Amino acid sequence: MAYFPDFIYRPSDDTYQTLNVVLAFLRISKHQYEYFIEVGSGSGYIIVNVAKLHGSHFKRLIATDLNCTAAKETAKYASDEGLNNVDSVCCNLVDCLRPLGGSLIVFNTPYLMCSEDELSSGDPAYVSICRNYRGDVLIGVINIIKSGCCEFILTVSGDGLEFMESSLRSFKPLYFIDIIGNTHMMFEDVATIHLTRLTNLNVNV
Repeated sequence: MAYFPDFIYRPSDDTYQTLNVVLAFLRISKHQYEYFIEVGSGSGYIIVNVAKLHGSHFKRLIATDLNCTAAKETAKYASDEGLNNVDSVCCNLVDCLRPLGGSLIVFNTPYLMCSEDELSSGDPAYVSICRNYRGDVLIGVINIIKSGCCEFILTVSGDGLEFMESSLRSFKPLYFIDIIGNTHMMFEDVATIHLTRLTNLNVNV
């Protein structure tokens, strides 16, 4: 939590892509979820808009962020919008939450590629994002997926998607990975994907 005490990721193209995919998915989904969980909520742009348009889909909407300043801003944004069904918690990924069965987890993952020089640049915000890209966060996400608890909508880089596919390929329960959005941003292809357990789709494996 000391990496970037005042840095908050502001809405950008990847944020808008993630939100648009989530909203489109919820418009057509017939599944009843227990909770909506946004990991790495930043300013709260995604979870607040989901709560405003589809809050009735969920018992509660929960935002988490490793940055306590971001968690506070998300809580304030939700309060300013008059939303009383959004909680915001400062923690790593979903470490602070109880078992998550029946939840939809949304995460716009970090995807910047960084050199060793950039990692030693001394900029705490940039170094944190770089470390996350290098695997800290994606490995944590893979472990959550392997628990078989939930459905996921994730925005990842092309390299991140390849890493996730290779990590999950031989693991049971198997997941169906559907690429819903794909955009070239800066120097990266950025995909937004939906992960569903094949057992939820009544597929024999």
